[in-house]
Amino acid sequence: MEHFGGWTRREVLRGGIALFAGGAAGMPRVAFGDGPVASPAAGAASSSTRAADDRTATLLRELIDRRALAADPGVPNLAWLWAHVILALGPDVKRNGKPIVDQMVADALELVTIDGKSHPRFAPQVERHPFHFLQILQAVGIPYDRRFATPRGTYTRREIVSGSEASFDPARPADDEASWTICVLTHEFPPAKDRFRTARGAEVVVSDLVERHLRDTEAVYAPIFASMDEGRGYGRGPIHGKACNGAHLVYGLVDALRYGYRGSSLPERFDRLLRATIFRLQLEQRLVDATLRSADPMTRLNADAIKLSFLGHLIEDIGYGISCGVVKLDDKQAAQVARARVQLGEVVERIGGEHDLDRLRAEVPNAYSVLLGDACHALRGIRYWA
Repeated sequence: MEHFGGWTRREVLRGGIALFAGGAAGMPRVAFGDGPVASPAAGAASSSTRAADDRTATLLRELIDRRALAADPGVPNLAWLWAHVILALGPDVKRNGKPIVDQMVADALELVTIDGKSHPRFAPQVERHPFHFLQILQAVGIPYDRRFATPRGTYTRREIVSGSEASFDPARPADDEASWTICVLTHEFPPAKDRFRTARGAEVVVSDLVERHLRDTEAVYAPIFASMDEGRGYGRGPIHGKACNGAHLVYGLVDALRYGYRGSSLPERFDRLLRATIFRLQLEQRLVDATLRSADPMTRLNADAIKLSFLGHLIEDIGYGISCGVVKLDDKQAAQVARARVQLGEVVERIGGEHDLDRLRAEVPNAYSVLLGDACHALRGIRYWA
């Protein structure tokens, strides 16, 4: 297995660029009561904040155009990167005159044979999280009858969805994280018809998957709940072992609520998770600053890359939730999110203007690819506000 800077490729992709320098492993605990909740100039509806959002979006678009769309075969797992560019720029984005969604599907699709019948799905070695690429096709509105020509044959999005359902293994290890699966399956199966059988005969109950993912999310949030509710210190915990430091976990629950799932007190439990997510916005940044204090240029880049991933994803989660009527912020929460958006802009300014991304690409290409993917999430997130 390939290693990058002492970390396996899988570890880098799982934990994001935080693993590049290895600093996250020794994160200290930080107090949560110091500092203002929101700066006076960062009101949710202020024109200055909105102007900052617009500038952040412009800078992110320039970064993606210049580096992600220009990516060459030396960048690891191009299909994964193309998926993120599609999420940020939409289904019609092209490279060399051709839609990159076609290239992504062609590079990632495989056929799996079960009881003599072939089913198209995205290959697990390319798409580690089940249904990840399908969630992106869903998010950008690819029509079900859109046909994709691949080395394995020509298939529509609907056929790939069906093949993925048929080959789905509900017993796959929990650390694969179910957020993307929840997004797709709650969209495909409404609460009143929430079950199907796989090609291997396993019955899948989507509401049970939602509940399991909700419990898993609450379990890794437990130390954050303790900080928020009991005043305990905020430090490294189970959430930092999840993809992008746990930033994807609540996204699937937004879609479950969007598509009508309400069982097991999901709205009330989601509200607590949302409050804890907003509670993290400043503390996570302080944790990074307390850990990565070196003046070394690559360490400083690492710190900003972690913040780009964290802020970009959470701003996307919250913005998406608001856009589909699942999330409603009170004034204090809106001010906290506005402050985080300004901070995201400051991080993007430094990444585009101060840091040596060419050196990162040369020395740790996997981390470089992850950073570009995180920029795509950040662009999609800030556009909910810009």
